[in-house]
Amino acid sequence: MLQSAGLFSIFSIFCVLALLAKDTFSPYTRADEVPQSATALWKSYDSKAEPLEVKVHHEWKEGGVVSRLVSFNVGTFKGAGARIAAYYCFPENGKKNPAFVWSHGGGQRADRRRGHYYASQGFATIDINWLGRPLEADLDPENKWGTDWGAVDPSQGPRFYSKALRKGWKRSLQADEYTIDPIASPRNANWFLLAVAARRAITFLEEQAEVDPERLGFTGFSMGGTITSMTAFDPRLKAVAPFVGGTGFLHIDFPGIPRTSISNHFKNPDLYQKTIDPSAYWPSAKCPVMFITSSNDFHSAFARIYQSMDLLPHQNWRVTSNLHANHGPGPEQWVLLNLWFQEHLAGREQNIPRTPLSTFSIENGQAHFSAIPYGLDRLVETEIYYSFDPNCVTRFWKRASATKKGDAWEANFKVHSKLPLYVFALCRYKLAEEAVLERGNTTMTYTLNSYLHSHIPEDIDFGAITRLPKTGLVDDFSKGIGSWSSRDQFSIRTYKFQDPELDTSAERKLALIFNLKKDQPLLLGLGVDSKFLGNGRDLGSFNHGRRIEGDGPTTITLTPADFKSKDGKPLEWSRITTFSISLTDQRTKQKIKLTDSNARQVLRRIELVSEAKGN
Repeated sequence: MLQSAGLFSIFSIFCVLALLAKDTFSPYTRADEVPQSATALWKSYDSKAEPLEVKVHHEWKEGGVVSRLVSFNVGTFKGAGARIAAYYCFPENGKKNPAFVWSHGGGQRADRRRGHYYASQGFATIDINWLGRPLEADLDPENKWGTDWGAVDPSQGPRFYSKALRKGWKRSLQADEYTIDPIASPRNANWFLLAVAARRAITFLEEQAEVDPERLGFTGFSMGGTITSMTAFDPRLKAVAPFVGGTGFLHIDFPGIPRTSISNHFKNPDLYQKTIDPSAYWPSAKCPVMFITSSNDFHSAFARIYQSMDLLPHQNWRVTSNLHANHGPGPEQWVLLNLWFQEHLAGREQNIPRTPLSTFSIENGQAHFSAIPYGLDRLVETEIYYSFDPNCVTRFWKRASATKKGDAWEANFKVHSKLPLYVFALCRYKLAEEAVLERGNTTMTYTLNSYLHSHIPEDIDFGAITRLPKTGLVDDFSKGIGSWSSRDQFSIRTYKFQDPELDTSAERKLALIFNLKKDQPLLLGLGVDSKFLGNGRDLGSFNHGRRIEGDGPTTITLTPADFKSKDGKPLEWSRITTFSISLTDQRTKQKIKLTDSNARQVLRRIELVSEAKGN
């Protein structure tokens, strides 16, 4: 009996070892086995070694485009297979087409319409559904065709992925019952598994009859941008374009502002930095990079983009951003994905100008900035922006008064003791013809940024802000809405309350001056966010709404107490990060388009006024 039990135990161990042998990765069991660099982490991984076992679940044919809902094998982890669903779309042209991987963002899903659009532009795409949300509820109500990560879980929890094994996103390198390794390891971070899936998607494209395997690219939005950065080193890629994600240095606070990084999420910050943070990957990315972002993006902080581009082993990179916006590039930025891949994958010359030349120097307390754009025959305008605020996410970018000397645009700035200074140029170019984008919007122009130059003193003192010259004027709209942004083209939003030169003293009141028409009452909606300030200073979200009416110039005066929040916190002017305004005609229920040039006929002035003036 004892002999039989012993044989059974040996057989059981053998079976377990055999099962583990089938895994894509053999677990690390000792700390000295754990890779200490991104290069070492991926050195032994071959994304072509395991069969993809592709399944085509459904196919559509429309407008010269073939779209397929497919799934393929990512790998075997902890003895169970992992499969990812995706939309594979391509032009029905009988050719081998340039192709790219799309990786969606957090909370999102793959989109067949997106693949159809890019197929109409001449590209094959694979849009991976890494989060696991259902894709075709009518055709597949039980989501049997969907992503199934098996015994691992790189998702964001059961809110999005019904088979989630954890309550939410796992960023740390620590082991748990669902990780590849039983000890702290970069392979235990969700990012690693998602990068594996991404590289398998590249392999998928390589194997398709409709794809030219020598013309492959990668792009992704937000978290998909981070996945893009972690695959950019793959030698099969000829170009990449991360959107609002993919910056390195996420573990480092903004200068002088504690608690503005993700370092508190890690028990192994050094290992994270060397193996998972995008800064560990950009030095090995040899292909051209187009970084598409917003000036105030929370996920790809502006300065970190340029720190990341500094790591590239080449100079073939560009940065494009819209101003005064967070996590939402506009048409002038989106169009550059088309142009970048047309040029570098399709081989159709787009004459995209190089990153503008720029210089920055400081002498006798004065900073001098100069930008020389390329492509002058297509240049529409050059704008120079600056800020004293080290918080990339909440800063207000002020437009400088620039002068043109020859082919250069120049501006001078006073350097304030113990305050940083950030300066860059935005160059706007015209297209040969109007471009129609994925969502049906159009553009005749695109933008490219210069390098971001900065002066950062070692002894930053925010008390120095109190010594700057102050004004209470938020905007008189004499120069349009250049200090605002808009997503819907009706309401507008600004970061102006974070301008260090705005007087946000607590005793001031907010005065809004409108030019109203008799018998045309308007519904005023004001929204306030106090987020991403760092160091525990966030207050949350606030709003104020009211009916306004009058005949001619009409002033509405508000105090912080007029803005309400869910938790009842009091508002402070100085902690407003974004301020938005909307106006609706009460009779017609139509929103007034505050982005129109004639909107100033209605909204005339916004100002923080003293008590006496407010009365």
